[in-house]
Amino acid sequence: MPLDVLTRTLLENFTAQPPHVESAWYGPWTTILTTLFPASQGYIVTPQQRFPGEDRDFIIEVTKLSTPPVTLRTVLIIGINNTQHWPSGIQNLRHQLETQADAAFSGTARNKVYWIGVIGPHWQYGEKIDDGGELKELIEWHDTTHDLASFNDLQTLVRLVDAL
Repeated sequence: MPLDVLTRTLLENFTAQPPHVESAWYGPWTTILTTLFPASQGYIVTPQQRFPGEDRDFIIEVTKLSTPPVTLRTVLIIGINNTQHWPSGIQNLRHQLETQADAAFSGTARNKVYWIGVIGPHWQYGEKIDDGGELKELIEWHDTTHDLASFNDLQTLVRLVDAL
């Protein structure tokens, strides 16, 4: 099931006319994530708080519910930056994703967590294993979010996360 027409239209518009503020991307990405990882399948999409005065990217975590006993496990971390940081902000975004992944390993993540890095319409995903290593890219950067190739890669990511 591709993304709904409203989300695709908004993403097409943001690609053609990038918003001036990073927060404009939060709604579309929350919609994408709740579509791919629905609560009915045991997922919870949780925006993480930004801390005033700190230079941190906006982070969203996807956790998976398991029972018994009831536990939440971090399975996916998403970092979002605005378009003006492309491509100069890639290293900063990777650093923030690594920091968040390491924090997740000391919390609810197990031996692997997946990540999505977003800079405006550009996005990429990969994995981090809890072995002290670096982020591993699993796909090349996409230059748009609303096309069929992006949707197909997101579907592959869903299958990877489901297998955790």
